Amino acid sequence: MRNLAFFMALTSSLLIGCAAGDEGLTAIHADIVADYETVAHLSAKDLLKLKPDTVVLLDIREADEYEVSRIPNAVRISPSLDTGSALDLIGDVRGKHVIVYCSVGRRSSAFATRAQSGLRGKGAARVSNLENGIFGWHNQTRALVDAKGATDFVHPYNSVWKRYVTRKDKARYTRID
Repeated sequence: MRNLAFFMALTSSLLIGCAAGDEGLTAIHADIVADYETVAHLSAKDLLKLKPDTVVLLDIREADEYEVSRIPNAVRISPSLDTGSALDLIGDVRGKHVIVYCSVGRRSSAFATRAQSGLRGKGAARVSNLENGIFGWHNQTRALVDAKGATDFVHPYNSVWKRYVTRKDKARYTRID
């Protein structure tokens, strides 16, 4: 049943976000905000204004996506991990602003919805979803890393979602060694 709900939400996002690139991401984000009313959202610009030692950045994507690239200092949490196990992996968040992201914001908003109570219980000052996810970050040519260091590539999730990556030549399904 949970997979059906995810599929319906995904389909809804695709229909609303029919435009490609950043215009499509904006439409998808509006849908996400409506679907996840209890989640705060933070722009990339506002994230960069925060002091790094006040932030815990969580990447809520699959391992193959994370391997291609991630935002610097992000810790990967599987989107299918139960909340208790995720909280154990995250560690100390006391006084920190926990910011979650995925490709466009849907998986990370779902994670934030189910984990924010537990994160606040562990002392997190705030929990937010990164607006437009790593696709928005990548489209704005902000820094990304992989296991070897800086990279310009991003995992497009699949061919349908790739339409929201503006630099298609920088979309990769596997990390380049």
